Amino acid sequence: MGEFSNASYKLVRMKPLIYAVRHGETELNAGNKFRGFMDVPLDKNGIKQAKEIRDILSGAKLSHAYSSDLKRASETVDIILQGRDIPSKILADIRPWNVGQFSGKPKNAENKKALQEYADNPDKVIPGGESLNQFRARYKKAFDAILAEAEASISSGYGLSLIVQHASNSHELGNILYNDIDALDVDPGGVIVISRTGNKLSSHVLKGAAENTTDYGSS
Repeated sequence: MGEFSNASYKLVRMKPLIYAVRHGETELNAGNKFRGFMDVPLDKNGIKQAKEIRDILSGAKLSHAYSSDLKRASETVDIILQGRDIPSKILADIRPWNVGQFSGKPKNAENKKALQEYADNPDKVIPGGESLNQFRARYKKAFDAILAEAEASISSGYGLSLIVQHASNSHELGNILYNDIDALDVDPGGVIVISRTGNKLSSHVLKGAAENTTDYGSS
């Protein structure tokens, strides 16, 4: 309890705006396969991770919640919000990078190398999916709208905002805030806190910092 109190004190000092959560684990995560737009539910460990996030954020004042429309994200947000009278807004634009033909395939060296070709050429469209720049544009538009609503909420004396999203969104947050796609890499069930200090946004990982950075297509 004391550890959580210290963390809470740090968050209050930092005046956070948004908790950005990576959904809990799925069987495809556990099987080390690309997900993309595949609509898979949480596995048992993913449900456990979502409950852990609910406990960690139990003392946080939340007023807005957003989730992608994929099951693994919507199930995670539903568990986190249990016992709260806060409806979640479903936003397709915070889906992960649509990696098309790679979805469901193992993340072996050959497939990672092939996907990296699209990351290195961000206007190149993945067959059955989208280009990296298409993903970045739609996510940035959604994030900017969520950020604006979060800042308005805090200014009006209401609570923080919650986003439940995917690995590639966390990578893109790192790109948006630090021009570094690995800066905010988190494991399934990870939690990122986004704050404003003066005119600048800052962030830190509250839970689940990835020990090994993953590729951009890990969704």
